[in-house]
Amino acid sequence: MSTLEEIKKNKVIAVIRAETPDKALEFGEGCIKGGLKLIEVTFSFPRAEGVIAELSKIEGVLVGAGTVLDAVMAVKALESGASFLVSPHTDQDIIDVAMPKRVPTIQGALTSSEIVNAWKLGVDMVKVFPVSAVGGPPYIKAIKEAIPFAEIMTTGGVNYDNFLDYIKAGASAVGLSSAFLTEDKMIKFDTVMQNTKLIVERLSTLKEG
Repeated sequence: MSTLEEIKKNKVIAVIRAETPDKALEFGEGCIKGGLKLIEVTFSFPRAEGVIAELSKIEGVLVGAGTVLDAVMAVKALESGASFLVSPHTDQDIIDVAMPKRVPTIQGALTSSEIVNAWKLGVDMVKVFPVSAVGGPPYIKAIKEAIPFAEIMTTGGVNYDNFLDYIKAGASAVGLSSAFLTEDKMIKFDTVMQNTKLIVERLSTLKEG
């Protein structure tokens, strides 16, 4: 099964943001221990590439790089073992780095014009962010009705209570971050693991249905 198909199958991506590599590893390992198979380590903290390399060693898990802003960052991510690249914008240079390696790109777009343009450039999946600010699940449903071939990932305001709504509206994948943390947004392994189990369990109800 291709990486893109694995993403579409497993649907929930843990978006790892942290202040330090150690905390990022704790976050990622908690999600994996809780049963999640898709991890996105963002380039929003120092030495994120080392975290990608470490988590990529764990069997059965796909680890991608997030906040990839240009071709230089894309190359660094791929050298670290990233299985997919996520960007907040649409960037042809990043696509050109990833495509020969058959590494999926998930890039930011919002309007119907932007989404179609991204698809024409070769993006594998469009990231709609922040989705809660532009209408939530009804917006995704409307986009999918107009552009049914577009694969969409939603982030920004996606949480435990509503992530299934986005999938039902047509999103191929959803990115969650704070949903795994403590109530005061702290990274604690046991909390991350338990919250992940709850999310995986809730996702299974969709698959069963």
